[in-house]
Amino acid sequence: MGVDFDQLCSILTIKIRMDNRRSLSLSKKKTESNNQLWLQSLVYAFLGGILVASLSKIESILVTYTIFFAFIMIMIAMLMISEFTTILMDTRDNNILMPRPINSRTLVLAKILHIAFYMLHLSFSLSLVMLVSTLISHGFVASLLLILLLVLSALFTLFLTNIFYLGLMNVVNGQKLKDIIVYFQIVMAILFMGAYQLVPRMMEMYDLSNIHMNIEWYSYLIPPVWMSAGIDAYISTNYTLTSLIFFLLALFVPLISLFFVIKVLAPKFNKALSQLDTASNKKVKSKVETKNKTNFIDQLATLFTKNSEEATVFKMVWLMSGRERKFKQTVYPAFGYIFIFILMFLLKSNETFSLEALAASKKYLFFIYMPIFLSFAVTQNLCYSDQAKSSWFYRALPLALPGTILRGSFKSGMVKYYLPVHIVIAIICLFIWGYSILDDLIYSALCIILLTSLIQSWQQPQLPFTAERETQDIGGNFVKGILLLLSIAVIGGIHYGLSFLPYSVLIAIPILLTLVYLNFRSYRKITWEKVLN
Repeated sequence: MGVDFDQLCSILTIKIRMDNRRSLSLSKKKTESNNQLWLQSLVYAFLGGILVASLSKIESILVTYTIFFAFIMIMIAMLMISEFTTILMDTRDNNILMPRPINSRTLVLAKILHIAFYMLHLSFSLSLVMLVSTLISHGFVASLLLILLLVLSALFTLFLTNIFYLGLMNVVNGQKLKDIIVYFQIVMAILFMGAYQLVPRMMEMYDLSNIHMNIEWYSYLIPPVWMSAGIDAYISTNYTLTSLIFFLLALFVPLISLFFVIKVLAPKFNKALSQLDTASNKKVKSKVETKNKTNFIDQLATLFTKNSEEATVFKMVWLMSGRERKFKQTVYPAFGYIFIFILMFLLKSNETFSLEALAASKKYLFFIYMPIFLSFAVTQNLCYSDQAKSSWFYRALPLALPGTILRGSFKSGMVKYYLPVHIVIAIICLFIWGYSILDDLIYSALCIILLTSLIQSWQQPQLPFTAERETQDIGGNFVKGILLLLSIAVIGGIHYGLSFLPYSVLIAIPILLTLVYLNFRSYRKITWEKVLN
């Protein structure tokens, strides 16, 4: 084929070695390691094992493998987009490879084999438990057939992801594409959490053992059905014309799509990738904030801050938190977690959901304290940045004490992220329980603000966006998380007890306001030496 084999092996060795040092984007701490591929395999195998355990109750082989192949194809596509894009879109290796005496066929084949290795690594890691289960339950030939169908499903998924990439590249520029990938990573984090918590509970609520699938005309348009029909026909020894058509679709459509990828999509993708690299070097016009948005932020800063210095920090943190991709990647999943925790609480009992029964209970006490996880995530991650070296400008500010910066940063994060969620939950609670719980909503908001500000003021103070994420203390965060859960239990228990005493919550609100005010005043005691050390 005109490919230099030694050069091909050298390029692939370096690419896979670098993959082995790159931790998952879902991980908060980027650690230096030479075993990341093994760790990723264990994580993906665990996710696949959860699915296999959930499908074990289903008697229909067709339904079981259809759900399994749907899971595999969706996961491969999403993981390719969220995890592999940073490698695929990184054109810096061209600075090393292009000046070398390497022909284009070697470079193209190296890229194709790199993608193939990554996809097979994903698919076989996710399918490891199912492969073992199929080998034990249905024999060696069935497991070989499953491996073949997994390769074919991975090839078809490659075709779909290529179309996705090319479509995005023709619509958005490089920076927008990176933002979209970050949102995919956020959605994946929420889906992982939701699937782990909600799927087993939902399966307990329904009788899945007797579920069956009827073959309809639209079944021929669903790729997971193509894959599952072939293995179902072999295991059940029920060979029909329908199963033959499905198997032919599973065999030839991925092969045709692979040919289409190599001949048509791959050249277009490489051209778009080179244009993306060129476009990223062009001078981009600075985006000017609209007047209405700026006025809105100014009004909020005037409302929630007490001086011009604090208002300036409030606006700066407001704008920067919306531009830091790693901050959004770490904090935004908390929005989904709140929704998942509420669903977990509602699905905890097997009783039929009733709005009247819910309104007669005190479950609103659980709902109104859920946003505390978001407030904690925001305040604990405001200090981290991928460009922490630019924090030198804080030292040049004409401020005697850094408390103004910390207080403005805290208020900005809470107003931008926590307050809207609390308002939404408050509106829902008011609709269900009525205006009689209005004092409870104010009390819970003050409790969360007080507790979050206490945690921030008691720990080592850090200025906004001045710490590298690699320095994040995972052990310290674990201890803070335990203390946060204990604190939630304590303040929730106190609130539950006060709800039985008339007017006790109203009396406690001024006390909480005083405590919040005193804690904000304590920021004055923080010195520059304590912050910069």
